[in-house]
This record gives sequence, C-alpha cells and structure tokens, in this order.
Amino acid sequence: MPEEGCLQAGRVSTPLRGRKRLAPAERVPQILDAAVEEFTERGYGGARMAAVADRARVAKGLIYHYFPSKESLFRAVVRSCTQPVFEEAERRVAQPAGSARQTLSDLVTLGYGRACGDARERALFRLILTEAERFPELSAFYRDEVFGRAVALVRAVLRAGAETGEFRPEVAEMPGMAEVVLSPMVTAGVWIMIMGEGDAPVARMPLAHLELVLSGLTDRR
Repeated sequence: MPEEGCLQAGRVSTPLRGRKRLAPAERVPQILDAAVEEFTERGYGGARMAAVADRARVAKGLIYHYFPSKESLFRAVVRSCTQPVFEEAERRVAQPAGSARQTLSDLVTLGYGRACGDARERALFRLILTEAERFPELSAFYRDEVFGRAVALVRAVLRAGAETGEFRPEVAEMPGMAEVVLSPMVTAGVWIMIMGEGDAPVARMPLAHLELVLSGLTDRR
C-alpha cells in the first residue's frame, strides 16, 4: 500500500472505477494534494489537468468544476500551503503577546519553519525559481501572494517597535528594511535546495539571523 503524504515519489495511479466517493468538502484538498505532486514532478509547463485528476482519483470534469484553468489550480495550491501560516502570523501581529521584539522573533521562527521545514512550501518555491522565466505570471502571483504579504507583516512589526521605542525609528522605518529582515529565510530555502536538508548551518541560521537583526534595530551606540 503506498505511503500517505503530499509528496509521494513515484505514486501509482488508481483507476477511476476504484475511487472512493468523497463529500465535496473532502474533494478540494484531495485535488490540491494531487496537484502539488503533479507540479512538483512535471513542472508547471509539463503538468496536465488530466494527470491531476488521475492522481486524485476523480473525473477530469470535476477538477474543471472547481478550477477552470491550470493557473487557477496553481494559485489555489499556493494559497492552501501559505494561508494557515499567514493567518497565524497575522494573528500574532494583530494581537501581540509581548514586545515587538518578541513578535518579530516569532515571525522569523515561523518563516524558517516554512522555508526549511515544510516540504510543500519548498516544492512550490523550487517550482517558482525554475519556471519564473518561462511563466512570469506565476512569479508575479507568488511575489504578491507570499513575499508581499510577508513584507507587510514585518513592516507592521517594525513600525510598532519604532512607535514604542523598542526599535530605532531611523532603522525600523528605513526603506527596504522589511525585505532585508526576510532575505535570510529565502536564502535558507535556497541553501537547502542546493546542499540538502541535513546541512548543519541552516539549523543555526535562525538564531544568528535574530541576533544580527535585533542588534541593528536596538543598538544605540
């Protein structure tokens, strides 16, 4: 019996006649999991809606009922992967449990967890890197949906810290500072893609990252 999971390698398709009849609420997650597999293995250009249907064990027409195009399916996949963590991050920013310093530390921890620890997130990030030149619309969507949303969250925390006096206003409000705070997490994701998951420096990056960023934001010498 094949191992359960979103990123099974070499998964064997099951004939449609053997598929289990699912409630509508269960169909979309099953389709999205199958789409991640298809995009990961074949790339965006090579992915086929019919193949996604086969992986999900549903009729092809059912996929088009929920997702009228391959691009709309890809967008839904990205949102299904990123929405839970963004909801958590936005909750922490809107209702901070402590200082701005602690909130920023929480966001950095969440970011590394996604960039380095979530297989679906890494698979989609790799897809964007390899397909962006051929499909710039995917890159633009990922930039707005993921990077843009993350930048807005960090900016809000930097602004809050500057208002309370925790962070130096001239640093916290510097153009590009939110992007600088986020950049090491992106680098860590690329590092894993090149060096592999077991590379020790990546495990140590979050603490070094926070030390560098927080020192720059609070050092008044």
